[in-house]
Amino acid sequence: MISEIPAILDKKLSKPVNILWIFADQLRWHALSCCGETNIQTPNIDRLARQGVNCIRAYSHSPMCVPFRGGLVTGQYGTTSGVLLHGDMLPTDRKTAAHCFRQAGYRTSWVGKWHLCAAQNAGGWMPQNDYWVHPYARGGFEDWFGFECSNDYWNTLYSTGETNWPPQKCSGFQTDALTDISLSYLQKQIKNPAPWFHCLSVEAPHSSHEVNGVPTNPAPEQFLKQINSDKLKLRKNVPESYQNQARSQQTGYYAQILNFDYNVGRLLDFLEDNKLSEHTLIMLFSDHGEMGGSHGLFHKTCVYDESVHIPLIMRLPGKLPAGSVCEELMSGLDIFPTATGLCQIPKPAGLHGEDLSLAVRSLALPARTHILVHWFGRRYPNNDAQYRGIITPQYTYAISERETECVLFDNKSDPEQNNNLFGKAESSTIKNMLNPVLLNAVLRSGEAVPAFLEQAMKN
Repeated sequence: MISEIPAILDKKLSKPVNILWIFADQLRWHALSCCGETNIQTPNIDRLARQGVNCIRAYSHSPMCVPFRGGLVTGQYGTTSGVLLHGDMLPTDRKTAAHCFRQAGYRTSWVGKWHLCAAQNAGGWMPQNDYWVHPYARGGFEDWFGFECSNDYWNTLYSTGETNWPPQKCSGFQTDALTDISLSYLQKQIKNPAPWFHCLSVEAPHSSHEVNGVPTNPAPEQFLKQINSDKLKLRKNVPESYQNQARSQQTGYYAQILNFDYNVGRLLDFLEDNKLSEHTLIMLFSDHGEMGGSHGLFHKTCVYDESVHIPLIMRLPGKLPAGSVCEELMSGLDIFPTATGLCQIPKPAGLHGEDLSLAVRSLALPARTHILVHWFGRRYPNNDAQYRGIITPQYTYAISERETECVLFDNKSDPEQNNNLFGKAESSTIKNMLNPVLLNAVLRSGEAVPAFLEQAMKN
């Protein structure tokens, strides 16, 4: 087989392939039935996995909306892209995936949540004013039907074209409406001879605005009624005192995922009905996960598996082996450069992300020893603690500026991360092995070693 690889690599695509990014928000890897979930079934996402590659070791490089998205579209850590903190803007001079594919002759388009234009400003959140994204701030995407951030599923506004008034309003539930916009747009592209690069970015299953201090996960009734909160099987690391709250939160969360899966099916059917499947690369992924009560926590930002482990499923018939599983460690930074590799477009210089197209094509064995996960905090006041961490095939290791939040988990013997080895004497050998790996990963990201990390490694 090894001797055949060069011939395979030399084989050129018969025609440029389209690219469809299906981008969910806060969808953890564990919540899909193709990844082991039993509370719900996600048949359309499972269909995508059966027809493509399920990358089972994909992780968020920074588990929060803004810093992940900055890395996604640039392929760079925030130290280079300029998007370090939650609340940062993507500088308008940064080159993105849109610029790369436009240069290769693609028509580029974005539908849905952008969240790289700093809707959270000095005056606080701006509901109903967060639909507008200036054309200069759209990351090079040509056709635009997007918004900065909404979190209002039944009343989502978005912008399009060059003017900021009046805003456009989604009809019905956001995920359904954004999928409608994508399908309508892609239908019009069928007669366009140019290949297209299209991203559908939905907010589900991210929580909505708080009601009585509690975030909610609204969904259409037909999906909510499929979830029986009393019968939900919670993860074993949800403390008993948090289980009622977790069941309440997870009911809406799972219903949103069912609705998302339904809309994935609509997209897949559209491609098949219009004979586009064979020449369209699909990449389905999320920016980060959801704690869902695990370890007594909700939402994200932390380095626990529920927060950082994300789905990443790819399909390209004839090029990606159907029904395969990729065990290579992958970061959100790798999505853009891997797309260039699969589309046989040169990877731009200066990216931190890697082209892992050989790995997802089963033409290379897993070779990566670790990935960097980091959290720098937010642009506005919050009680978060910064950390820098690595994930290896066996360990999750993170050093926080708050000592009580430093972690070391052996994910092989402790997959639900209930036994934190960080402060235990028997972990010294493991820490001594991982410290230089973490230090080098931070330096390679373009960051000077932060004082809290340097001090922790001296202790």
